[in-house]
Amino acid sequence: MMKKWMFAATVLVASPAMADTFRIAYYEGGDAPFVMLDKSGPRGIFPDLMAAIVKLSGDKLEQRYLPMRRLLKSFEDGQLDMEVGANPKWRTSSPVPGVYSIAFGLPRAVLCFRPGETPKEQAVSDFYGQKVGVISGYSYPEFDAAFASGKIQREDIFNSPNLLLTLRAKRFDQIIISNYVRQYWTKVDAQRYACDEGRMIDESEMMLRLHPSKADALPRLNAAIATLKKSGELDAIFKRYTN
Repeated sequence: MMKKWMFAATVLVASPAMADTFRIAYYEGGDAPFVMLDKSGPRGIFPDLMAAIVKLSGDKLEQRYLPMRRLLKSFEDGQLDMEVGANPKWRTSSPVPGVYSIAFGLPRAVLCFRPGETPKEQAVSDFYGQKVGVISGYSYPEFDAAFASGKIQREDIFNSPNLLLTLRAKRFDQIIISNYVRQYWTKVDAQRYACDEGRMIDESEMMLRLHPSKADALPRLNAAIATLKKSGELDAIFKRYTN
């Protein structure tokens, strides 16, 4: 069952005449620290960020949880107005590319190893014949050719805590994970989830992806993000869940 939450906003950047209601959705499986499931409503980096943005922009939010495929399809069908935490290169196959805000985050995909077991050599070829744990459905361009050819065995895990736990259980010797996600789960329980971070394999800016029908709202949303950056509130939101 879908759940919705409405957030009223105080007008600080936009006038009431410019205000809008944005229909957005978060992955129903949760993706801490970006989105965490809560009966009282969504929480995490993305919900906190959106609450701060609309407080400045004067808009409102209609938020819900959806399966990822349905979330993406609903955006393309015009049933959702915004995707939070997107990047154009992740949506190249979409028939509705959308328009993008300025960036609000720069997550890094990193190699991670069991504590004390980080190898000195971490080129793709150094992992030939081995298994690498990854989050199911995610693409890692530097490794994709090796995965496709079978030179490296891709082990798909459906969520981040299980990915970290299976690394500790020695199902494989290395994983690829977001640095923000690694920091969050280490903060939750370092004994269970900590891993040693290796080299970065990718970094991609996170943005708001607006449906073309809402493109007129882009300037005020960009202004709100810029204000949050300048004030330090954006950094505070990320640190709330990762430090």
